[in-house]
Amino acid sequence: MLNLPLSAIKRIENIVINDEKYISLSQGALKINGIPQQIKNHLKKILDTTQTDFYQSAWGIMPLREKIAQVINQKNNTNILAKQILVTHGCTGGLASSFTTILEPGDEVLIPEPAYLAYSSITKIARAKPVFVSCVSDNKNKFWDLDIEKIKAAKTSKTKILVFSNPWNPLGLVVNKDIILDLLDWCSKNQIYMIMDEAYKDYVFSDNFESCTNLINQSEWLIEANTFSKNFGMSGWRIGYLIVPEKLCIAIGQTQDAMLNCPNIPAQYAAIYALDHPEIIQNFNTIIKNNLEMTKQELEPLVKENIFEYQNPDGGFYIFLKTQFKDSTKLCSNILNHAKVSLIPGGYFGQSGESFARLCFAREPQILKEGLDRIKNFLK
Repeated sequence: MLNLPLSAIKRIENIVINDEKYISLSQGALKINGIPQQIKNHLKKILDTTQTDFYQSAWGIMPLREKIAQVINQKNNTNILAKQILVTHGCTGGLASSFTTILEPGDEVLIPEPAYLAYSSITKIARAKPVFVSCVSDNKNKFWDLDIEKIKAAKTSKTKILVFSNPWNPLGLVVNKDIILDLLDWCSKNQIYMIMDEAYKDYVFSDNFESCTNLINQSEWLIEANTFSKNFGMSGWRIGYLIVPEKLCIAIGQTQDAMLNCPNIPAQYAAIYALDHPEIIQNFNTIIKNNLEMTKQELEPLVKENIFEYQNPDGGFYIFLKTQFKDSTKLCSNILNHAKVSLIPGGYFGQSGESFARLCFAREPQILKEGLDRIKNFLK
């Protein structure tokens, strides 16, 4: 019998979510005044019709698949077809459908870590084995680095998938295109699927990021996973999508049909509206960038006192804080219990992150400021 523990992030969030004494800087959700009201207003009109009342395609409704293809082609100068788009139950649902389609029992998945917790859990659901590759840097000037040679050395005859996020959760790093091209070439030669989780691609603070979308049609071994949770704040509505080689879309869709019947229909109509209003993303992006600067400014006294260190994030909405402790679990617990602010111990993302703590700054600015003030007052 499969027996997976509840996500450590969910356990922490369950403590704080229903108690106003706490401030959550833990769960990786965009919590800035909720889903934009104009998206909700549009969906209210749709709900007065019968458009969302029945089962529809397991691959997603065609108007949304066509809209996604149109938007990504305009943005990336690509030629992705609607039949290469698979609408999913959030990004995590897309990963789950992909893993359960591709993997056989006993197969292996390479996971550069620290990494998003779901990669390991979904691998286990598919009765496969997660193989972690530590990304501790050999460079004294930075904590983390995606080491291509370490990844290649971890391959066995059972390796079927390489998965990581870009921008990288929880590190906030951006993996440059040269590394992605090298890894994709290696994966293609070894018939390993490279799954790129680009959930945070709309939050980039440097010029180093380039989406892998324009590589999809160059290799049948590349899958890109995306979500509407981070860019439009729609995490509660569970809507995302995959961009896949055409031949793979049928197989993954059939898996999704067996597991889910079809993705959330109302959320798909909301997503169409959202994609027609890119100013929503631009607004969130501006707030997140300002929040990052505020967070760095507020953390500066703690950095000067050597309480925290961090590698400046290039994307996403996390800062991965290096603490003075070998294991940050007790520190995070003390901050939770005494300052009433939740952070995530870095060890939850992999053994190499044990001395770190993840802070999510995707919050309303005044709430973020209050949370940071509480942490400072407790630790000083």
